[in-house]
Amino acid sequence: MHTLGASGETWAEVIGADQSRFSAPDLPGHGTRRNEVFDTAEAVATCLETGPRFHVAGSGLGAYVALEVLRAAPERVASLFLAGFPAAGGPERVRATAKALDEQGVEGFATSYMEGTLLRPDERFARAMAGLRPEGLLSGLAAARSWSLPSARPPATVLRGEHDVRVDEQAARSLAAALGADYVTLPLAGHVAYVDDPRGFREVLDAFHRATEAQEEH
Repeated sequence: MHTLGASGETWAEVIGADQSRFSAPDLPGHGTRRNEVFDTAEAVATCLETGPRFHVAGSGLGAYVALEVLRAAPERVASLFLAGFPAAGGPERVRATAKALDEQGVEGFATSYMEGTLLRPDERFARAMAGLRPEGLLSGLAAARSWSLPSARPPATVLRGEHDVRVDEQAARSLAAALGADYVTLPLAGHVAYVDDPRGFREVLDAFHRATEAQEEH
């Protein structure tokens, strides 16, 4: 699941030719669903359409949704992979974002966000952010900052881009410890690691899935 302001299309470089193995839906308020507001129950329902059992990977807002999928259907989640999380900031962050959107407009906000967050330009990400409605972005942000941990503990990994300016190392490590998860740093990535370094992200993800599936076989 994609990060706040992005779309399923932004996973294209991670997925590559493996279209049958991966599903990267647009979350409510994003991509082809930009006319909606973000709704957690709708996001979870979208993910549960994937199949009877699946690995879940999410970045930012998508990581929040991944936790909610685990809460709703723990028996269907084979593993959990979270990146660019936990969400930081309280209500003041939502207010500050709303003010920035009002002052800069969506395109100006998108440009400012990407310049301060991504380590490399990305056309898909830029297109997704520029097409957002403020209501979609703000509702997603408000939901993600209200996250909490479900009780289930499947095999899990927490990944942080080494240059992440939005989630500090201590917060990410604390999340990993709370989940009993492995902790991984991606050296060539920032907050949106799957966009900054899709090849490195995919290597870590594949290794985690192989280890999880080998463990299940035994």
